[in-house]
Amino acid sequence: MAEMRREPSRKSEPSGVGEAVGSWPRGEARAGRFESGGAGARASRRSERSEPTIPAPREAPARLPRVRRLRESLERLYQEFDYTARIDRDAIRFPLRYQDPADREIVALLTACLAYGRVDLFSRGLERALAAMGPSPARFVREFDIDRDARAFDGFIYRFNRPRDLVAFCAAARDLLAVYGTLEACFMSGYSPGDPHVGPALEHFTRVFLSADLKRVFSRGRLSRGYRHFFPQPSTGGPCKRLLLFLRWMVRREAPDFGLWASVSPAKLLMPVDTHVENMSRAVGLTRRRTRNWRMVAEVTRRLAALDPADPVKYDFALCHKRMSGDCLGRRDAVVCAPCGLRSVCSHWRHVRRT
Repeated sequence: MAEMRREPSRKSEPSGVGEAVGSWPRGEARAGRFESGGAGARASRRSERSEPTIPAPREAPARLPRVRRLRESLERLYQEFDYTARIDRDAIRFPLRYQDPADREIVALLTACLAYGRVDLFSRGLERALAAMGPSPARFVREFDIDRDARAFDGFIYRFNRPRDLVAFCAAARDLLAVYGTLEACFMSGYSPGDPHVGPALEHFTRVFLSADLKRVFSRGRLSRGYRHFFPQPSTGGPCKRLLLFLRWMVRREAPDFGLWASVSPAKLLMPVDTHVENMSRAVGLTRRRTRNWRMVAEVTRRLAALDPADPVKYDFALCHKRMSGDCLGRRDAVVCAPCGLRSVCSHWRHVRRT
């Protein structure tokens, strides 16, 4: 779990789904400023007028080499990472099993909905759910009948998700597909090329699922906690990691992603920030925030967009699995860190670089 710490409020900073992405935070441009004043300070300045002064270096030029180092380090990680060796340890392996785009779309969304906790733990429940849906999950969803098919998920348990959450997922997805035809069409109905990122469209997409008619599933007319957990909304301020991961899979057209949704530009994606990416981002200076939320997502994406505006989230898989695999311990270790290409930008080695 991320550490919690109160962060200074910034009244001018946008929040929620409208937060812009694409520039370094304004506050950094003021780092290193100092103020002096008072009679003593004025007297001191008068007494030192005859002494030559050395102007303080401006931070913006000093920051450029670090941006360059960060870009070079992350590009090296991205280009040299062994994706094949880690695919079987990643949730993306489930949608990759299916060749039919309709099946892959449904399986990708269900996988993302359940992708909380360790991969080996949620994989067991997901395997059981996919087995119940048969060889074509898309056909199962399109033809889903609550009276006939709800029992297929009997016995499903993963943390606070229960069989009725999967029944609700299938019923809502069935109704959505009947209206829009595909998940992509539903997402695009809330997407505008003028939006700074996919946040507003994701808000619309989740609202479609949360407003579905599920009275036959939830007899009291109230959605279960487990079903609501499937579809977090950006407007609540959470990081929405799982659904941003789903969008990364569906939009990016380079390995390891499969990019079925050509209507959305990868430049509009937002970084899926889980605990691994959070710690890696803090280590290499992508964020100083201590709370994993929508603002951290926006900040990390802003800084990555400064490195690659066309594809800011391409580093996600490599950063996440570098931490998951144990290649990064979140601290300085002479043995583990020795081959790491991120040492030149890693905060854990900052003191060592200065000595």
